[in-house]
Amino acid sequence: MIPRQLILRNFLSYRQATLPFAGLHLACICGANGAGKSSLLEAIAWALWGQSRASREDDVIYYGEMEAQVTFEFSVQGQTYRVVRLRRRQQHTVLELQIQTAAGYTSLTGRSLRATQEKIIQILRLDYHTFINSAYLRQGRADEFMAKRPSERKQLLASLLGLDQYETLAEAARDRARDYKAQITVLEQRLQTLGNQLAQEPTLRAQQAALNRQIEQQRQQIEQCQQRLQEERAAYHVHQLQQRDYEHLQQQRDTLGTTIAHLEQQCQMLRQEQAAIAELEARAPLLEAAVSQWQSLKTADAQLQQCFAEYQRLRQVRDRHQQTLDQQRQDLLRTLHGLESQQQFLLEQCQQLEKLLKQENQIVAALEQLQRSRAYLRAQEELQQKVFPLLQAKQRLELQRQQQEQRLRSRRDELQQLWRHLHQQVERQPALQEAVTLITAQIETLEKQRIYQDHVREKGLERRRFLEQLQARQREYERQISQLEQRLELLNQPGAVCPLCQRPLDAQHYQAVLRRNAAEKEELLNQVWVIREQLAVTEREIQVLRREYLNIRYEISQLTQLFEQRGQLQQQLQSTQDLEPQLDRLAKEIQQIEQQLADGPQETLEELQVIEAELARLNYDEKNLAIARAQVEKWRWAEAKEQELRQAQRQYRQIQEQLPALMAQQEALQQQLNALETISPLAQTLATLDQQLAALAYDPEHHAQIQAQLAALEADYEAYQTLQRGRSRQPQLSQDLQHLEETLQQQQAQLQRITRQLATLEEDARTATRLATDLNQRQEELLKQQQTLEANLAQHGKLTAELEQLDRLAQEYAQGQQTLAHLRHQYRLYCELAQALGKNGIPAMLIETVLPHLEAETNHILGRLTNHQLHVQFITQRSRRSGAETKPIETLDILIADCQGTRPYESYSGGEAFRINFALRLALARLLAQRSGSDVQFLIIDEGFGTQDAQGCERLIAALNAIAPEFHCILAVTHVPALKEAFQTRIEVTKTAGASQLSIIT
Repeated sequence: MIPRQLILRNFLSYRQATLPFAGLHLACICGANGAGKSSLLEAIAWALWGQSRASREDDVIYYGEMEAQVTFEFSVQGQTYRVVRLRRRQQHTVLELQIQTAAGYTSLTGRSLRATQEKIIQILRLDYHTFINSAYLRQGRADEFMAKRPSERKQLLASLLGLDQYETLAEAARDRARDYKAQITVLEQRLQTLGNQLAQEPTLRAQQAALNRQIEQQRQQIEQCQQRLQEERAAYHVHQLQQRDYEHLQQQRDTLGTTIAHLEQQCQMLRQEQAAIAELEARAPLLEAAVSQWQSLKTADAQLQQCFAEYQRLRQVRDRHQQTLDQQRQDLLRTLHGLESQQQFLLEQCQQLEKLLKQENQIVAALEQLQRSRAYLRAQEELQQKVFPLLQAKQRLELQRQQQEQRLRSRRDELQQLWRHLHQQVERQPALQEAVTLITAQIETLEKQRIYQDHVREKGLERRRFLEQLQARQREYERQISQLEQRLELLNQPGAVCPLCQRPLDAQHYQAVLRRNAAEKEELLNQVWVIREQLAVTEREIQVLRREYLNIRYEISQLTQLFEQRGQLQQQLQSTQDLEPQLDRLAKEIQQIEQQLADGPQETLEELQVIEAELARLNYDEKNLAIARAQVEKWRWAEAKEQELRQAQRQYRQIQEQLPALMAQQEALQQQLNALETISPLAQTLATLDQQLAALAYDPEHHAQIQAQLAALEADYEAYQTLQRGRSRQPQLSQDLQHLEETLQQQQAQLQRITRQLATLEEDARTATRLATDLNQRQEELLKQQQTLEANLAQHGKLTAELEQLDRLAQEYAQGQQTLAHLRHQYRLYCELAQALGKNGIPAMLIETVLPHLEAETNHILGRLTNHQLHVQFITQRSRRSGAETKPIETLDILIADCQGTRPYESYSGGEAFRINFALRLALARLLAQRSGSDVQFLIIDEGFGTQDAQGCERLIAALNAIAPEFHCILAVTHVPALKEAFQTRIEVTKTAGASQLSIIT
């Protein structure tokens, strides 16, 4: 990736800025802290991958604005692209991808943001995490690669080398293997099920034969049963006609019986009605007298009903007025009771207030005592304010004396311990010199082994390239053999033509073409066998070289430890040369401290004596202050009581003013209540209504007696009315009774005639019933036989279908066996392919090949930065802690050594750690630039220079100049003023009015 132009709008601290990369090869981005230097580089990462240091997506928008936009133009393999990313507050992000053509920029944006992002990653062949761990030395995250776990480092390195495709292929192979495994499992279960089903075929054949014999017997029985049923039906038909006549006569007999019963009931009713009329005729005089008395009582009741209506109306009006009068009386009584309760409450409150007012003299005396106690307390507190600073000063001086003596004792002990330690080192100087000489000899021997190891590695790489060439030739020969086999198959088909001229072949030409193709195939097979032999030999050579390389590597693995030991010994030897003057200086300093401890500090003694004299003069005692505070708390209740007394006096005066008014209100209400009962309009209206009710003279008891007499005569009145109706119907009743008696005699004669006919046909009916029962039994028997036959036929059809299904299953079983063999073969192939493409296969071999180059390049750059004081070593395998497993653990440990030995990465200072990270990042970037994977032509170094001293900064600048030809653009961010002068091109970033601005200085 080569940057072309960066345009920012409302992004982080920038409102509007444009950064063209034309002419920027090795440049410095400089400015004050917080000016916005890192924001330029964050804009590139945000535009390409949507990642930034902001915790929320809306935080990238400039404060007060509604949207932010970054446009980034870059080139990849000669093609220019443009990425535009836009973010609006509380909305989704918009991402556009464009490619430059002759007509301008053309959109490559996908259907979704994720699809567009994947296209950008495909074009760059670089994701965000790979970018920040290689080409972008991000602020505060320079140790991104070193801080990762060993397994994550190896995965990251594989991603940088473009080995992710192997993992993708391995995962695809594993998926295919799992698919084939699942298909094999399903197919095996299916074949087992088919085998179990096919084992039932002999049993089904025997069941089918037995069922055929049973069906034939049942068909014969059904035919015989049908013949007997036809004969019985003919006999039953004759008797059925006689049965119908018998049933018809029975219906006529039942109908006549019902009719006769109805006629007899009607005759009885008419006779009863005639008897009732005769009885009423005997009572006729009494009934006429009762009717006359009923009519006179009815007239009197009508008059009383009119009086009762008027009485009810006057009574309702009086009740309403009486209810209103009672309601007004209750309201006045309720108000009067409320005033009495209020008067009682005020009287009780007066009694309570009088008790408090009697305590007035006692409260006044307590207040005077409280004032005297407070005056004494203020005097004691003023004395405390004077004494307290003196006490603090006394404690401070005593503490200073103790601390000074403790510091002197600690310094003396420290110097004595240091003197003993340095004295022991001086005594070890001859042994250190001898050890340095011995380790130097061992290092020279191992350095020669390192040179031999490089030769073995080059030889192994050469054998590996030769192996790849042989494999390519083998694939080419196998492709040609496949083409020849296809030709031979075409020649074996009827009507084959010449593969060259496409003309039909006669027998002679056919044999010639066949021999020529066979000869070519034989020649190719021989070549394949030769290549396979060469492959086997080359593989063995590579294995031998690998074992030899590992053996040498194991031997020289001690080189780092020897460097550490020699550095430590040299440093110890160098430090012992100047120890004797230091020992003399330490002895003098110890003697001076002993003298100071014996004399003691004199400067604070006089000040302590002055403070103690002043404290004695003031004669301050904490007990007096405590007693004064207790007295104040003792009489503090008088203040609260004084407030209560004043409030009680005000309330007492108010109550005395309210009592006369309440008594006047009570007297007025009593007068209103008396007037309401006597002279009010409601009382006068009630008196008038009582007079009207007395004048009406309505007697409810007399009215009730008349209504009771009417009810008693009501039955006689109804009997008289019935007698009048019976006198008018008497002739018609006699005529109807005579007609009904004649009709009854005719119906009884007809019933006797039908009864005689039924007796004659009864025997024939019993015979027909017996025949019907026998016929039903025969039909049920025939139906059962037919149902049994149908069930057997259905079972026969089911067995036939099952046997046909077994024939089809047998064919499926044979095909399944062939498919299973093919699936097992494919499963084994993909398992082997997944193992070869996995992380312990081809990617591991490639990493093993790349790591020596990366280690050498890192140490080369680190040597230039540290004057060969630091050394880095990559370890890809580590033995297990338990001895049960002999296979080593795959890892990517990084060992760092200096003159003091191998130490953890965290123990190095900020400057040393930055140099290590910087060297590793530069080595990774150069490695990527040399490979055909990610084309990283852009290097960013964000801060880190501030941790370096002047010499370290010079070495960093020299390293940048050395690798500059391999990159199209290198940007270094710093705020150190002296360092920016080392760059010919600078991007000055300033912040004015809350917004960042940039300018390019060349």
